[in-house]
Amino acid sequence: MAEEGHLVYITVLNRGKMPLIIQKELIAYPTIKIYIIGKHRLVKWSAIIDANLIRIVKLFLWSLNKRIDISYSNAFLSALIGKVRDFPTFTFDDDPQTLAFKPKMWFSKISHYCLYELPPGYTLSSKVKVLPVLKEWAYLAPNVFVPDMKFLDKYKLKPKEYFFVREVSVGTVNYAGQSAGAVMDIASKIPQDKKVLFSLEDKSIKDMYPKDWILLEEPVEGIHSLIYYSCALISSGDSMAREAALLGVPSYYLGIRYDMPANYAASRLGVLHNRKSMDFEEWIECFKANLSYKKEQENIRGTINRLFIDINEYMYSFVNELEKRRE
Repeated sequence: MAEEGHLVYITVLNRGKMPLIIQKELIAYPTIKIYIIGKHRLVKWSAIIDANLIRIVKLFLWSLNKRIDISYSNAFLSALIGKVRDFPTFTFDDDPQTLAFKPKMWFSKISHYCLYELPPGYTLSSKVKVLPVLKEWAYLAPNVFVPDMKFLDKYKLKPKEYFFVREVSVGTVNYAGQSAGAVMDIASKIPQDKKVLFSLEDKSIKDMYPKDWILLEEPVEGIHSLIYYSCALISSGDSMAREAALLGVPSYYLGIRYDMPANYAASRLGVLHNRKSMDFEEWIECFKANLSYKKEQENIRGTINRLFIDINEYMYSFVNELEKRRE
C-alpha cells in the first residue's frame, strides 16, 4: 500500500523489544510512519492499565488530527476508535479465547481468524472470517522461508546439536493464570549433551537460568533458521511452539493453552506436544530414544507447502473497502 502511494501509519505498543523489531522489519519502507504509543511493563496490571485503558486514550488523541480511511489491527482498540470516528476497521487474530474477542466482534466490520479449521464443537460469530491457514504460514511456508545455516555461525552451533528454549513473560492478559518460570522447572531435565539456545523475554531474571545457556538478544537475526536447525524446541509460550512444529521441529509447549484452536491445528499438522498430550518426562525419554517423532521434517514441510494458499484475498479484503471509499 505504501508503494502505491497510500499514507500508512503503524502504531506499536512499547512492549519488550517490539519497537526495535518493527523498525527493523520495516527499514526498507521509509515512507511508513511508525508511532510508539503506550507501554507494557510485562506485568498483569500494566497489561490492563497501561496497554489498554491509558493506551486507548493516547491512540484516540493521536488519531484526531489525522485523516484515517481504514484500519487493520490485531487489537480491538483501533476498532473502537474507528467506530467512534466512523471509519471501517478490520481485525486479525488467531485466538478466539482471549478477552478481546467479543470487543473485536462489536467494533470490527470483519475479524479474520487464522485457525486452519474450527475444532469439533467450536462456533464463532458471523462476523468472523475463518482463514484456512495458520498465521505462521505467511512467513514460514517453504515457498516463502528458506532456512540458512549461516545464522548458526554467530553462536558456534551445528545443526541438531542444540535445543531452542523459549521462556515468555506471564505478565500479560494472554498468559493470565499461567505460573511463571515454567522453563526453570524443567531445565535440569534437558539432556546434558545438548547445548541450549535460550530466548528469554524478561532479561532481568536471566541469572536464574543455567549459566551455560546461550542467551539471545532481540531482535534476533535469522531466528527461524535457528529454530529450524535445532534438534527440538521447548517453550512456555505457544507462538514459538507452533512455529517449530510447522517447521517440522519436535516441540513441547509448557503453557496452559492446550485447547487453543491454533495449537490444536499445529499439533495435527506438525510434531507439537503439551502436558495434556504427553508428560514432559516421557517426551524427553522419547526424544532420547528417537521414538516419538515418526513425521520427518521434510514430510511436514511438504505437507505445509501443499496446503499453503494465497491468502491475499482474505488478509487484504480491507483494500477493497479502501478503494470503495476512494471512489
